[in-house]
Amino acid sequence: MRTLEFRAMGCHMLAALDRDDAEADAQLAAVPEWFEEWEQQLSRFRPDSDLMRMNVAGGVRNAPPALWAVVRSALQAARESAGLVQPTLLDALVAAGYDRTFAKLAPERSARVQPAATADWRAIKLDAKSHSITLPAGVHLDLGGVAKGWAADQAARRLADSGPALIDAGGDIAVSGPMADGATWPIAIANPLVPDASLGNIMLVRGAVATSGRDYRRWQKGGVAQHHIIDPRTGQPAQTDVLTATIIAADGPTAEVAAKVALILGSRAGMAWLEERPTLAGLLVLEDGRVLQSHRMDIYLEAPMA
Repeated sequence: MRTLEFRAMGCHMLAALDRDDAEADAQLAAVPEWFEEWEQQLSRFRPDSDLMRMNVAGGVRNAPPALWAVVRSALQAARESAGLVQPTLLDALVAAGYDRTFAKLAPERSARVQPAATADWRAIKLDAKSHSITLPAGVHLDLGGVAKGWAADQAARRLADSGPALIDAGGDIAVSGPMADGATWPIAIANPLVPDASLGNIMLVRGAVATSGRDYRRWQKGGVAQHHIIDPRTGQPAQTDVLTATIIAADGPTAEVAAKVALILGSRAGMAWLEERPTLAGLLVLEDGRVLQSHRMDIYLEAPMA
């Protein structure tokens, strides 16, 4: 097993290739370059990124490949989540105080929190022939978690040509297939209430795992606790009893979106939403310390929880 750790998209990244030779090292060495290319297209924290230039111009013709693919994925996510996860929340994030990378974010912001109106994602126009994206006036996109899930998937698929691969993009994990000996990949479920502790292992053959939470990216603004998961129904950080949501799905964007939906909806409605979707499995850690899991989660757990 060869691994490479690096930083990209504001997160700690891990790339793993289950083989031991010089070619594996060479393949892994290319992974940070892939993420740099994608980040230059997709980051809202780079003023010169393709995303931010599009936000300023109100659209783009001949969108570069990653931007085109992720905007399409984000709009699909909005449709499938009935708008609970949508890409038009940049202004709401900025209004909540998340106006710079988290590493540069002051723990206390003095201004009062003003709810931000969320734009209608359905008014975004795509032209598949010219790869054009047209934004309504005043609409600005943040591709956030969908971009990370997409990038993890893409990197795992590229590495799979050289052997079984795993990508961990700051909690968005993609697995290309079983390990070289046919075994499943063990993926620890972090306990948000106990630093460095695990709630157990997910045993995954292929697919994706994503965790959304309000345990890490949080801050104070005007004396009010804030976090980065916006409820588009209010334009403010979601009010929910779910601290973290971990979801298993066939691909990264689907897992990422489902984790956010489950968190935004809260434990009761979020778990019901998961149970209605037989391709998903999920585990929710609640603010009071309880851990809930969907019925399909037992398939993936190393040892089913009591």
